[in-house]
Amino acid sequence: MELARPKTRLEEKQETLANMVRMIAQKQYHSLFCISSGGAGKSRTITKVLDEEGQDMVLYNSHCTTLQLYRVLFENRENEAILFFDDCDSLYASSNAPALGILRSALFGQPNRVVTYNSSQLPDDLPARFETTSRFIFCANQIPKKNPMFDAVLTRCLVCRMDLSNAEILEQFRVMSANGYPGCPPEAAAEVVDFIEEHGSEKQLSMRLLTPAIRIYKFCIEQGQDWRPVVLAQLQNLGRPASASKRLVNAERDERLVRESLRKFPDSTADACRHFMERSNKSRASFYRSLKRVKGDSA
Repeated sequence: MELARPKTRLEEKQETLANMVRMIAQKQYHSLFCISSGGAGKSRTITKVLDEEGQDMVLYNSHCTTLQLYRVLFENRENEAILFFDDCDSLYASSNAPALGILRSALFGQPNRVVTYNSSQLPDDLPARFETTSRFIFCANQIPKKNPMFDAVLTRCLVCRMDLSNAEILEQFRVMSANGYPGCPPEAAAEVVDFIEEHGSEKQLSMRLLTPAIRIYKFCIEQGQDWRPVVLAQLQNLGRPASASKRLVNAERDERLVRESLRKFPDSTADACRHFMERSNKSRASFYRSLKRVKGDSA
């Protein structure tokens, strides 16, 4: 009997998310906030678990104003269905303080939570105050930074972060491509993943990259064209991961310091190296690596 393969790191994170969703479905907690880049399977995992639990949900996945949010919460204040806000990232923006205040109230307390909205724009069919026992699941690709009001919302939720490194994404790509695709056998799919790994090392890869790359491969092969330039063009549209940006900033700083050291000691590389090491607290090897880049730029 063939042994099951070990779970990938993404699958482990999806399993953690599934357990948190079960807690919401079984009324062990009233709110969950899941954060990850697109394509990590958070929405699919959530809807699958809720279906398995026999738990109804009400889905909202578009722009939602403060008044619309208040109405949604009022109309579902005693609803046994879970309110699922998927990809409503603008709802959590720093500029949307009233909506964040409403969410903060709706998530504070157990089981009854008091929600208020004092506004001259409040229509006659909505009260200025009500109690809710609703349960919530929120999904977002991005969340605001350094926003105390949003942080207060987050502290009232179970939080599942599904940030993925390039290594974790590539690991999942290899599992996804192991059996190939129609018109793209396993060895060809593996070649596509190898190409992405080789040329995407300084980019922030996305889980949504593999499917279009496979389609590009199939189309180009059928047309007798090279698929690599087209896939490379998609990779060039990706941003840099934070770690790569930090490495770039550090490298640029070291190169500036090398140039400064060479200007100060134009006749002695050894003295320039010593000056670099004193100023940067870095090694002799770091000096010569940066010196090599500096000389390459001026060649």
